[in-house]
Amino acid sequence: MKKNEKIKKRLSLILIFALILAMALISFQLRKATNYQPTPVVDEISPEVVFTLGPLQVTSTVINTWVMIAMLGIGAFFLGRSFKVRPGLVQNAIEWLVEGIKGLISENVVGDKIDQFLPLVFTIAVFIGCANLLGLIPGLQSPTPDINTPIAMALIVFFSVPYFGIRNRGLGGYLKHYVQPFFLMLPLEVASEFSRTFSLTFRLFGNIMGEEIIIAIMFIIAPFILPVPMMLFSIFTGLLQAYIFTLLSTVYIAGAVNAQEF
Repeated sequence: MKKNEKIKKRLSLILIFALILAMALISFQLRKATNYQPTPVVDEISPEVVFTLGPLQVTSTVINTWVMIAMLGIGAFFLGRSFKVRPGLVQNAIEWLVEGIKGLISENVVGDKIDQFLPLVFTIAVFIGCANLLGLIPGLQSPTPDINTPIAMALIVFFSVPYFGIRNRGLGGYLKHYVQPFFLMLPLEVASEFSRTFSLTFRLFGNIMGEEIIIAIMFIIAPFILPVPMMLFSIFTGLLQAYIFTLLSTVYIAGAVNAQEF
């Protein structure tokens, strides 16, 4: 039985490889027949300056972020007005997402403080998830491959940690954890705060940028066929990175709040 399973796995891998190769060859012939000229990878992933406001440069990342915020705002307005006692498919999906975020918070934060953290954590999850998937809409680009967006999101978490810590434990109680169990922990704790911010930034930026580069290369190699499965992979990666960022943000905030419970 094990031998047959190994043979089936090998045949499956060979079939998948042959299918990808066939799709690449077909795409190559279509590109040759239509004289398709792919956009350079650098142009695909680099933000462009759209206009300037005095010394400020407004890039395509900012424009796409504004568009996404407008879409989310309009969508939230109309969805909020359409909520019913008997939820439909979309309302069920939103409620499932809210319950999932609440469950994530309750698993990490001690005590009954879910409602205190839900607005921030839910906003982070929705914003990053939509930002990662925005590039799938024709004419729009995802803002997360621009390192400024991950830095901005990581800084929100960076300042949220002391905010919730002080709110729940008081200024003295929060600052006390920097020198526990002894004063020499202070530089380590401070370094930890900054390292977590860099970790959040470059984890999100690196994974989404890598995904964008791979998809851009696939467009060059096989612009007519191969990008379709890559876009499905992009959806999975984008949602996964949003989940990881949200989970880590919740853990970091919980660490500042939970210490009072011990």
